[in-house]
Amino acid sequence: MTCELVVRNYRREDLPSLVTLINEADAHDKLDRHTTLEELEHEMGFPTVSPETDCFLAWAGERLVGQADMYLRKGDPTMDKEITIYCWGVVHPEWRRRGVGRRLLEAAYHRGEEYLTEIEVVTVHFQSNTREVEEDRKALYEGFGMKPVRYSVNLARPVNGNLPPVTVPEGYRLRPFDPARDAEIAWRVDNDAFRDHWGHAEGKLEEFLHWLKMPHMRPELWFLAEQEATGEAVGLGINIIDPDWISQTGRQEGYLDTRAVLREHRKRGLGRALISKSLHVLRDAGMEAVHLHADSANLTGAMRLYEGVGFEVRKRYVAYRRTMRGG
Repeated sequence: MTCELVVRNYRREDLPSLVTLINEADAHDKLDRHTTLEELEHEMGFPTVSPETDCFLAWAGERLVGQADMYLRKGDPTMDKEITIYCWGVVHPEWRRRGVGRRLLEAAYHRGEEYLTEIEVVTVHFQSNTREVEEDRKALYEGFGMKPVRYSVNLARPVNGNLPPVTVPEGYRLRPFDPARDAEIAWRVDNDAFRDHWGHAEGKLEEFLHWLKMPHMRPELWFLAEQEATGEAVGLGINIIDPDWISQTGRQEGYLDTRAVLREHRKRGLGRALISKSLHVLRDAGMEAVHLHADSANLTGAMRLYEGVGFEVRKRYVAYRRTMRGG
């Protein structure tokens, strides 16, 4: 461990080493997560990301020991009141508490400062997330002038019995998602429904279409909620079954990725119908349990809804922020 540390930008040929680093660190940290070469290559190919300038790697000789990347969704300056630059990173367990994380965080933050001239919105934040139990990571963020600003949770429940019935409120219907004709509709519902949520920035259609082609995506597990009188899509349910994650964790568990209802159609039972439908869909697809992530302070009352249909908190997360401009 006496090798000089070199931090440089990501190159395409680094991908296999990066997959190995992430999986070794995640296994050590028991993050219930698994990354494949195919998945990470797809993520690096998103039309709105620039890994060659926004991803940083720390090398000790020929060994990759740390990584950090930052992501800026510029959104729509006519609608967004603030913009967040997100940073995520990992350091190999054998190289922690040696200044690697600080070097990578500084590199990502400096890159974020270069982006400021391109951002029209006045208020810009730099943000990273961590599990509540990761004391080393929390200390790194706090030492960098970042403060805890928001909490979220991972919730789970079994689906091998006692599922709530799928009760669709009068005047609405649920129908299967058709990738050939519904992709733009789903993207619009997703954007509109989450516009009043904390930290939202307008997503781009090209980004959504690329995400839809992730290796493990199964659109037959998705569905839309429509208003019967108009045929307008007013809600969306996106469910994911990731076989690599299941193989790594040993848990036959599906994921409720998106539960979205347009603001003017809330408080009518659609949210509960979407969740109940997802539970049935994932059970019928062979899952034994289901999990999801949620904002603890969600103003729509989502936490009460999840707990009301049998979900229990499994993990807690903290978002740390440092304001770069405005605020």
